[in-house]
This record gives sequence, C-alpha cells and structure tokens, in this order.
Amino acid sequence: MFEFVKHLFKLQFLLILVAVLAGVYYNQIVNWIIKETGNTTDASISAKYDSSALREKLFTRHELAQFNGENGAPLYLAILGRVFDVTKGSKHYGTGCAYNFFVGRDASVSFINGEFEVYDKETADDVVTLNPNDLISLENWVQFYHKEYTHKGILIGRFYNEKGQKTAYHHKYLAILEQAKLGKAKSEQLLEIYPDCNIEWSGERGTHVWCTKASGGKHRQWVGYPRKLYEIGAEKFRCACVNEKDLKTEEVMLKIYDNCAPLAHDCYYKVD
Repeated sequence: MFEFVKHLFKLQFLLILVAVLAGVYYNQIVNWIIKETGNTTDASISAKYDSSALREKLFTRHELAQFNGENGAPLYLAILGRVFDVTKGSKHYGTGCAYNFFVGRDASVSFINGEFEVYDKETADDVVTLNPNDLISLENWVQFYHKEYTHKGILIGRFYNEKGQKTAYHHKYLAILEQAKLGKAKSEQLLEIYPDCNIEWSGERGTHVWCTKASGGKHRQWVGYPRKLYEIGAEKFRCACVNEKDLKTEEVMLKIYDNCAPLAHDCYYKVD
C-alpha cells in the first residue's frame, strides 16, 4: 500500500512539472509543432495565449464616437475611461432618448451635474474637480454598468494612455477616491455614535430640534442632547444627539444651540 501511495505522489509531481513547463514554454512548443507538422491552422491557438490578445481593446475618441447607433451601429459610452456597450438599453440611450447625450463619448461629469446640453471634451471627464461624495457616486455608476451591460474596453485619453496603462491623472483620481471612501466610513461611524436629531419647522416658532431614544433612526438606551456637530474640516454642521458621556469629546466639534439650556432635550431657534 505504501509503495502504491509513493508511486502516486511521484506521478502527481511529474504531471505538475509537465504542466508548469507547458505553461512556461507554451509558445515554443506550439511553434515547434507547427514547424514539424507544417500545420499552420493551429497558429491561432498560440494567439489565444498571447498577452497582447488578452489586453483590453483600446478606443480613441474618434473610434468611440462611431458607436452612436446610427446606420445600425451599436451604442457605446464611456465612464471614467471604461467603455460599455449599452445597445440593449436603446430605449434609454438611443437617438432622442434621455441618456443619448452619453453615447459615443466619456461625459463622466454629467452623471453628477446633470448637464446634458453642452459637451466640452476638455472638461467632460475631468472628475477630480468634483466633491468626494460625487466620486463615490461615479464609482457606483461604473459598478452598475459592469453589472447591467457589457464592458468592451478602455478609452485612450485622460484615464488611460496609448498602451492601455493608467495615467498619472487616473492614479490621482484613485487616491482621492480612496480618501473619499475613508471619509465616508468615518462619517458613518460618527453617525452611529452621534445620531441625528428630530427636526421640524414652523413659521411661528422656527426650527425645533429634539432628541429621543430613537431619533435619527438609531434605537438606543439614552436620549441625548441636541448639539451642532461639525466634523473635522467640515464647514457645515448637522444636528446630533449627544450622549452625556460624549459632551466633552475632541473627536468632533460640538456647539450648543443659542438660547438653549445645555442639558435640554429639545431646542428652538430661528434663522434670520
């Protein structure tokens, strides 16, 4: 029995060795077979494994513009330099339809600002000027297109160079996006610790903010006190319910509402 197992392991080792060598020397083996047999019909097999054949298709702006649905052409669009075939969504992207503006080009910024009237090729995909949350929204759009449509390749330009490599601009975008994701995660963490207040407005009394054990949709054992909460580096505040133990935190900036007692559970204020 032991001899049989030892023989089996030797056989497995030889098969692995053959597989590795076949992978490393695949092209040489194929060329040798073609040379010895004179069979050139198998040349396409080597092309299948050629790294150049595995690269994504590169589109120039001019080439992408041809995929506009006219004269039976498919409908392609690009977002963040990635090209997708949206032909199956022609009721949305076809001529005269709501999203036809995106066809044949990269108009990434318009996914955020909703500008469908004027296309400026110099600014249409300049996304680093957007705010961080907008970059996260764009990334969600890319995921949507990957899920719903066919990815066809990449666009030579702002995000990819002529070799299909990411540009310096692309790396800058990715760095900003990563910071945006970290910032969003931090904000979500703070929202758990400092949930939103309840808010209502009336012409007579102004804005009413107050806290309960379920305000902000966060059920808890404590009520909390309304505070203006400023996250580090933020210019605007939100109303947060703060637990008594966190009133002296340095994690965020907290301000008491004017004319409101420090330990009141609700406050009224008017904006001039």
